Amino acid sequence: MSDYQEKFRSTKNSIKSKLHICLFSTQQQLAKLVIERLNSDRFKVKDLSLSSNLVNFLTDNEEQIDCIVLVKDSQSSSALKQLWQSKILLPMVIVETEQPANPNLELADDCNQFLDDIIQTCIIYHPAEIHLYPTQLAEISTYINLAITKFLSLAPSCDLNIHKTINEPEKEKVHSSLILQQRRLTEKIKERLGGYLGIYYKRQSSLFYRNLSKKEQEELDQKLSQNYCQILLEYFNENSETNKLIDEFVDQAFFADISTSQILEIHMKLIDEFSYQLQIEGRNDDILLDYRLPLIDITAHLCEMYRRSIPGEDFSLELLFAVE
Repeated sequence: MSDYQEKFRSTKNSIKSKLHICLFSTQQQLAKLVIERLNSDRFKVKDLSLSSNLVNFLTDNEEQIDCIVLVKDSQSSSALKQLWQSKILLPMVIVETEQPANPNLELADDCNQFLDDIIQTCIIYHPAEIHLYPTQLAEISTYINLAITKFLSLAPSCDLNIHKTINEPEKEKVHSSLILQQRRLTEKIKERLGGYLGIYYKRQSSLFYRNLSKKEQEELDQKLSQNYCQILLEYFNENSETNKLIDEFVDQAFFADISTSQILEIHMKLIDEFSYQLQIEGRNDDILLDYRLPLIDITAHLCEMYRRSIPGEDFSLELLFAVE
C-alpha cells in the first residue's frame, strides 16, 4: 500500500459518518440478528420494541434517522399507522416473518427469483419500501442502500395514499413532508460524501493498472485474486471480517483504477476454479450461484467509491448504488 493510500485511508476513517438506523422489532431474536448484521463502522442502530416509543423517537429524531428497519409482526401495523398519522416518511426496509408465497423461495439459488418476489410484495407504507426475508439478512446493508436510493427517487407526484385513508388537504401535507425529508436526507448524504470529493483526481496515475509494467500487472492480478478469493471464502461465515476485507479490496482496486469489468473477470475465473474442484469431488456446483451476492456487494462498494470521489456541478438523487 502506498503512503498516499495510507493517508487516504486514515482520512476516510476520520470523516466517515454512520448511517443512522431505527430498528423496530418485538422479536428479540430477529432484532439481535439485524443488529449483528449492522454492527460495523457504517451503521448506528437504535433498537425499539414498542410502537409508541417508535413514534415518539422518530418525532424527536426524524432529521437524524436515515432509514427504518421494521420487523413485520402483529404490532407493526399499529406502528405504521401511527407513523402515517404523524406524517413521518423515511426510507424503510421491512423484514417479512411469514412464509413467502413461493415455498421454495428460501431455498432458491436464483437471486432473480427473490427479487421478483420482492417486486410483487404488497406495499404497506410507501412505494419505495423494500421487503426481505430473514434468510436474506446477510444482505441487509445492500437493501438499506437500495431503500434510501428508491426513497430519494420518489417523485413528488407519486401516489402515497396507499390505503386511501386521507383527503386532498392531507395529501398535500404528506407530499410536503416527503419533499422536505428528501431534501434533508440528500443534504445529509452530500455532507457524508463530501470528504471524498476530488480524491478521484488526486490519485497517482503511475499506480494505475494500465500504466504498470507487465510484471507489476501480474503481481497486482495475483494479489487481487488472492484477496477476492479470501472474501468469497469468508463471505457467508458469521462473525467474519468480510466488511473489512471488502473495504481493503475496494481501496486497492480504486487506487489502481480497476474497472468493474476487471472485477467480474476475477470473479468468473475463481468461480470456474471452484466449479472444477467441485466436479472433481463429485459435488453439485449449484451452490456457486449464491456467490453472485459477494460480486454484487463488491461492485456496489467500488461504484459507490467512484461516485463519491468524482465532483460534479450538481448532486443527483442517485447517490447510492442500487441493484435493480
